[in-house]
Amino acid sequence: MGIFNHKSSVISYTVNKAISSDCYISVDSGEVVVNAPWYFSRKQIQSIIEEKRQWILSKIAQYQEQNNVYTDKGTICVLGIAHQVHLYYKNVKSPTINLVNRIIEVVLPNQYKKLETSQILKILVEKLYAKVAEQEIERAMERTRLLLGIAPEDYSIKPLNNNMLAQCITDEKNIIINPTIAMYDRNVIDYLVLHEFCHLKYKIHTKNFWKIIQKYMPSYQKYETILKDYVY
Repeated sequence: MGIFNHKSSVISYTVNKAISSDCYISVDSGEVVVNAPWYFSRKQIQSIIEEKRQWILSKIAQYQEQNNVYTDKGTICVLGIAHQVHLYYKNVKSPTINLVNRIIEVVLPNQYKKLETSQILKILVEKLYAKVAEQEIERAMERTRLLLGIAPEDYSIKPLNNNMLAQCITDEKNIIINPTIAMYDRNVIDYLVLHEFCHLKYKIHTKNFWKIIQKYMPSYQKYETILKDYVY
């Protein structure tokens, strides 16, 4: 597998070498294959790709348009792992989003093709975070309850103002966690939940508060660094 970079264009390709003296490029199902003589160097192959660059890109774009799939929507993190966003337009009534292996598949109705999708994607990603956070926070809550022997009267997962990631209402023994925590790995989620549980006992960050944190998560400071831009 090779990669050709030219300004904003990135072309991934596979090279098949043979005894034949012919060299040609094929684009099949969006995949670029260079068939070259065995003695061709990498520099020679890159030169051929440069020469055919516009043709290759047009073929890839044609395949994407015919199959209603676009893979240029960047990546987002879920549980600390970067996932590529694949956007599909199909004959459906409403938008959907699903996590498949390390790909986030977004399906939009065909009539959305002429619309700006950034805000739609933002809303769908927020829904994905909420779904992932629901599972992960429940897991972390049970884990922390068994560790500390205490639990909140109630907890909820919902967006909070500004850069607030979590809030413990000590008097009500209620914990609120922002679903965007789902972008971080499970260790960070476990730390945030442990942090909020400790607020059930100590409203502010006293020495005893940090002693409990230290006891159950000795490496907590690296998670503090990760979350340093948030309030919790």
